[in-house]
Parts: sequence; C-alpha cells; structure tokens
Amino acid sequence: MKNNNTLVIIGAGGHGLVAADCAENIGHYNEIIFLDDCLEKLKDKNHWHIAGPIDSWVEYDENVNFIVAIGNNTIRASILQQLSAANRCLATLIHPTAFISKHSYIGPGVVIFANAVVNIGARIDEGCIINTAATIDHDCHIQAYCHISPGVNIAGGVNVGKLSWLGIGSSVVEYITLAQNTQSGAGAVITKPTQSNKLYLGVPARPVRSLI
Repeated sequence: MKNNNTLVIIGAGGHGLVAADCAENIGHYNEIIFLDDCLEKLKDKNHWHIAGPIDSWVEYDENVNFIVAIGNNTIRASILQQLSAANRCLATLIHPTAFISKHSYIGPGVVIFANAVVNIGARIDEGCIINTAATIDHDCHIQAYCHISPGVNIAGGVNVGKLSWLGIGSSVVEYITLAQNTQSGAGAVITKPTQSNKLYLGVPARPVRSLI
C-alpha cells in the first residue's frame, strides 16, 4: 500500500459504510469515495460520495488506494484479483481499537474492525474481513478472501481455508483445519476438521448441506 491520501471503496452497502468509518477513524485519508452499481438509487452514503459504478475503478490510477467492501467472498476475490492484475494499490484498514500483534502478518486488502484481536504468529491473507470483536489466536492462518464475522473466536493454531465464512458468534477449537469455503451458522462450535463447500450448524457443528 502506498501512502496515498484518497481511498476508493468498492461497495456502498452496510459493510462499505463500516469500512469508510474505519478509514475515517484511522485518520490517514483526506478523501473517501465509493463505487457501487446502485449509483442511481443510492446517490450518496452519509457524507461520502458515490462517484460511479464498480467497473469505473479503471479510471483511477496508482495515486489512490482501494478497498473492496463486499461481503460476498467470491465477488470480493474477483474484484481484488482484477485490481492486483492492474497494479492498483490495495489498502489495509485496521481500526485503532483493534489489537494486532507486531509478530503477525496482515495481507493487502484486509479490513480489521473495532475491538478485533490478531495474536502472535497469526497470518491473515489477502482480502480477508476480520469483523467487529472477532479474535484470531496465536499461530492461526486465515487464508485469502475469508470473512470472519463479528464475535467469532478462533483458538490457536487453526487453519481456515480460502473463501470461508464463519457466521456471527461462531467458535473454532484449537489446531484444526477448516477446508476451503467452509461456512458456519450463527453460534456454531466447530470441533473437528471440515469438508470443502459445506455449511456447518449447531453445537458441536455438523455439515447440513452442500454449498455447490
């Protein structure tokens, strides 16, 4: 990420608003604008301007930073990959109230919201969302384009597969691997390794249906 003073947020929904508020609290950006395909309907979001549709990102060069604030992991991944291929600068947003160990790794395009915790030895790969008050304990690996919802607690040494989405208040016990595109419902407690492309519900969590 370059030290640019303009942030372009792709996606003007609720998640985009939280990202903009986070960026404003960081205090680095002089200008924050949105791109969203609902331009005609939305016009503006609070005091931030919607400047155009999503595909107008091509009009912005390396003198701005981008964040993709779309909750859908697959869509977010696709847009981030397009931005990276075009050598655009991906921002990393970390709310001032979050605790991030200096011995962790935070990738480009990641957003970490208020009161989240990322402990020593953890790795958060490109394009992940670590939402409000989520905790990532020591030596975890959150692979690219995951969404860790508010209040999720992940114990030490967990490997969360790419494109996974852990629902609000979920928990994961220590030293297990979640396969790619694992999803969990609200309050689920994952105690065993998961299968790819499955939705898990309950305590303890069990697969209830396929996602493809």
